[in-house]
Amino acid sequence: MRGLKRPFIGVLVASSWLLGGCGEVEPALRDTELEASLPFTQPLAATQSTSFQDGVAPTTDYAGTRDAMIEEEDSDANHGSDTKLSASGDTPAGSGNENFALLAWDVSAIPANAVVRSASLTVTVSDKADQDYQLYALTRGWTESQVTWEQADNNQDWASNGADGTGDRDSTVLGTLRAPATGTYTVALNAQGVAAVQRWVSTPASNQGLILANKDNDNRLELRSSEYSTKASRPRLTVTWEASGTPGGEVPASGTFKGTCDGSGGAWVDGTHFLNVNDESQSVRIYTRSQSATAVKTQDVSAAIGLSSSDEADLEDVARVGNRLYVTGSHARNKDGELESSRYKFFALDVAGTVPSVTLQVAGTSSTLLRDLLDAANWDAPDSAVITLLNARSRLAEPTVASLAPKLNGTNVEGLAALPSGELAIGFRNPRVGSSALVVTLTNPDAVLTGATARFGRAIPLNLGGQGLRGMAWSEAHQAMLLLSGPHDESSGPFALWKWSGDASSAPVKVVDLTAPENSAPEAVIPYPGSLDVQVLFDMGSRLMGGTECKDVASSSQSFSDVFVHVD
Repeated sequence: MRGLKRPFIGVLVASSWLLGGCGEVEPALRDTELEASLPFTQPLAATQSTSFQDGVAPTTDYAGTRDAMIEEEDSDANHGSDTKLSASGDTPAGSGNENFALLAWDVSAIPANAVVRSASLTVTVSDKADQDYQLYALTRGWTESQVTWEQADNNQDWASNGADGTGDRDSTVLGTLRAPATGTYTVALNAQGVAAVQRWVSTPASNQGLILANKDNDNRLELRSSEYSTKASRPRLTVTWEASGTPGGEVPASGTFKGTCDGSGGAWVDGTHFLNVNDESQSVRIYTRSQSATAVKTQDVSAAIGLSSSDEADLEDVARVGNRLYVTGSHARNKDGELESSRYKFFALDVAGTVPSVTLQVAGTSSTLLRDLLDAANWDAPDSAVITLLNARSRLAEPTVASLAPKLNGTNVEGLAALPSGELAIGFRNPRVGSSALVVTLTNPDAVLTGATARFGRAIPLNLGGQGLRGMAWSEAHQAMLLLSGPHDESSGPFALWKWSGDASSAPVKVVDLTAPENSAPEAVIPYPGSLDVQVLFDMGSRLMGGTECKDVASSSQSFSDVFVHVD
C-alpha cells in the first residue's frame, strides 16, 4: 500500500521529505524557520445551511425522504405510503402496542468533503405525547415500500423484530423529541448526531437514517410523513456545513506552528484549521494548517479542569465526535516515577462558531479514569491478564516508584480516538501486552465527564511491529482507524503510520514508515472529513535550538512542524 500518492510541491518549512524505497518518509531538519507562508492555503468557505424536505428543499423536486412506521401489532404490514408516522411503547409489557418511526434523507446535495457543523430534525406533531422519544442511527439498509416490523426489506429480516438487534441500530441517543402539544417541533441533534450526519455526507453508503423509538412509553406520538399533502408539514432535516478540501488536488504543504514545541495531540476544527494540545501546558491552540504562523486562538483551560497554570496535565491526544473534543492526559507518573494528580485528567471541549471567533467550552472533567480501569467490575468483558498488568504498572497507592516512570515500565496513554459505535478507544504507549500495543474501549465517555464511574468494553492487543501507540484517530474518509506507532521507551525510532478497521478480529496494516526530525517524534494524526490526506504532527520538545532543548527556550521562539501523507 502506498503512503504518498502524489509528490509534495513547494518548500516544506521544517523538513525536506523524500520517499525511501519501501515507502519511508525521510526529513532533513533545517536550523532556521522559513518565515513566509506556504502554498495551498485557502480560506474556508462560508458556513452554509441545506434543508431536505420532500417537495420543498433543497429544490421543489426533491424526493429523497424515506419514512415508514413499523408496527408490532400488524408485524408484516408495510406503512411506507402512509401519511403519518407513529411511535409508542409496549406498555403494559406484552401488549403488542409498539410502533417505531423510521426516517432517512438523501443528503448527497452536500459535498462529500464538507465539514458538518450542526444538524436538526423538524417534524409536525399531529397527536401529542408528553413523553421522551429518542432518535437512534439505523445501521441496516431498509426499503420504504417493503419495511415491516419483522423485515428491513424483502431480502433480509431485522436481527431482532422492531429493528432492535445487533446490526439494526446503534444504541447511542442522537436527540430526543417530547411533544406535550400538537404543532411543529425541532430537535437539535447532539454531538453524536452531528457525527452520524457527517458519516452520511462523507460515506453515503452508511446513510440508513434514524429510528424514533421508546418501548417503555405508553403515550402514542404521531407525526406527519413525507407523503402528507401539506408539504411544509413533512419531516425536514437541516444541516449546517462548511466546504473543505485542498485546491488543485495536491497534498497540502507542511507548516511551522509557533508558540509551543509540542504537537502532542490534535483534531480538525474545520477544513483549514486544527486544534493542538501539548504535554507541557494546558494551553489549547488553533492553527491554520500549511502556514508558518502563530495560533489564531490560544486558550488556557487550566482553571476549567481544576488545575493551576503551573501544573502539568501532560495532554496527549484528542478525539472528535461531532462538535465535542475529548482530551486525555498521559495518566502517567512523571519522569522520576512520582505520582502527580494533574497528569490523570480526562475532559471534553465543546466547539462552537467558526474561526477566528470559534469558542471552546470545557464540558466536564474526570480524574479517575485510570483508577476505574484497574477494577474488573467496571469492564463489560474484563481481561484479567491486562487488568493485572495495568495494576502492576500503575501502583496508585505508592507515591514514588522510579521504575514506573512512563518511558520505563509505567502506564502511559498517548492515543485517543472515536469509534463509530460511540465508544472511545484509549491507546497505550506503555505498557504493551507482550509485543502488542494495547487499546481499551471506553463505553460511557459523556457520563464519565459528569462524575459517573467509567465503563470499559474490552482490551484489544494490536500488532504494530512490537511498538506502542503514539497517536490515533478515526477517519470517516477512510472508514478506518489511523494509528501512529513508535517506541514505548526513549528510543529514537522507528515510527510508522498504520490503518486498522477498528474490528478486534482484524490486524492493522502498515501504510508508511516515518522518520522524524532529529530529537522529535510523530505524536498526532489528524484526518479531515472528505479527504484522504492525513496530517501528522511532531512533538519537537527535545529538538536542540542553539544547544538548548526547544521546550526550555522562550515560548516566542518555540515551534513544531507537521507533514501530510496521502493514505489510500
